[in-house]
Amino acid sequence: NASNNSFTGQIPSHFCSSSPGLTVLILCQNQFSGSIPPGFGNCSMLKVLRAGHNKLSGPLPGELFNATSLEYLYLTNNGLQGILDGAHITNLRNLVFLDLGGNNFSGGIPDSIGQLKRLEELHLEHNNMSGELPSSLSDCRNLVKIDLKSNKFNGELSKVNFFNLSNLKILDLLFNNFTGTIPESIYSCSNL
Repeated sequence: NASNNSFTGQIPSHFCSSSPGLTVLILCQNQFSGSIPPGFGNCSMLKVLRAGHNKLSGPLPGELFNATSLEYLYLTNNGLQGILDGAHITNLRNLVFLDLGGNNFSGGIPDSIGQLKRLEELHLEHNNMSGELPSSLSDCRNLVKIDLKSNKFNGELSKVNFFNLSNLKILDLLFNNFTGTIPESIYSCSNL
């Protein structure tokens, strides 16, 4: 844990090659800049990667999705951009917590999100994302929190079957472009 310091420069890329057993890496609240090192893809044991509240930029490197043990990916409030690659994200089947909020991501939520069966929290707020919510979001039956506020998502919510999301406690859709009616299935979310 090296969070809440004043580290600058790029995140070192050799964490996993020098420490292959590394499972938790926390670098939040620093001044790290540049891109996320592709070397994190070699972190076969890494379960927690937190690098929020820095000055990171660029897209998520494809190699990052080789870190298949990741359960907690927290990259909020940086300058990251690009789209969520549906083909790559399916590699992270152990993800429980995904926070990419407060960045410059664009495009939609890929259909393959439904393959993240363990996902409990999805944070994509304050980005430039758009499109309709994929029906496959209903397959993430463990979701407790979905935060999509301040994006450009549109269409109707009826594509999502909220009957499957019985654990949902928080659904934040503030400042988007959704239309239509509130789907009746949302009333089945008794914990909301």
